[in-house]
Amino acid sequence: MEFIKIDKSNSIPLYLQIVQSIRSAINDGTLQMDSKLPTEEELGQKFGLSRPVVRQAYKQLMEERLIYRQKGKGSFVLPKEEHVNLLKLLFPLTEKIKTNQISENIEELEHRLETYDPKSMPSIHLEKGENVYITKKMYYGERRTMFYMEIYQPEKYYPYEKENITIHRLVHVVKLSNDICKLFNIPNQSAGFKITSTSYNQENIIVDYSIAYVQGYNVSIILDYFKQ
Repeated sequence: MEFIKIDKSNSIPLYLQIVQSIRSAINDGTLQMDSKLPTEEELGQKFGLSRPVVRQAYKQLMEERLIYRQKGKGSFVLPKEEHVNLLKLLFPLTEKIKTNQISENIEELEHRLETYDPKSMPSIHLEKGENVYITKKMYYGERRTMFYMEIYQPEKYYPYEKENITIHRLVHVVKLSNDICKLFNIPNQSAGFKITSTSYNQENIIVDYSIAYVQGYNVSIILDYFKQ
């Protein structure tokens, strides 16, 4: 805790002295991303501060997007904010994802052929009993999960020609499920983005349907792909 400087004779409020100390330590590299911070109790005991003072400091640091909390684990330094350009990201959605200033790392979790079930799968205009390829992927950047994606491709149109394909996309701000939050290593019930992408061929038949969940925690989404 050497990086935290408290001077009770100073006119600067105590909580703000904590904020300034931690902010400076992050900016000069003393605290690296994902570094664990002292608990409220530890800080209070070390400097003789009340927990509300420490709590107010940590609240401001979270509002400044400098730290984050994990339930039961503590407070940590956030990686620098990452900006995702959806124009590059989602054209087309089933291709490799390209992001600004994020090193690409893709893990395929599943790739299987399954009988289409309209009750458990998205509506892709197939008859019951027809087969569909299901692919699930994870995309990582800067030590953390950025995207989770599910791709549904009817077997009878797979693989399809990339030319003359029309793609419709929808972006929704959603409350992510606890399972998705766990994958992203973010607090339960965090907000994020659900992006659906439907690819149609010249006969207006769905040849590809994708659902992507993008974590919204410390991520800025640039929606300029609407210019297409």
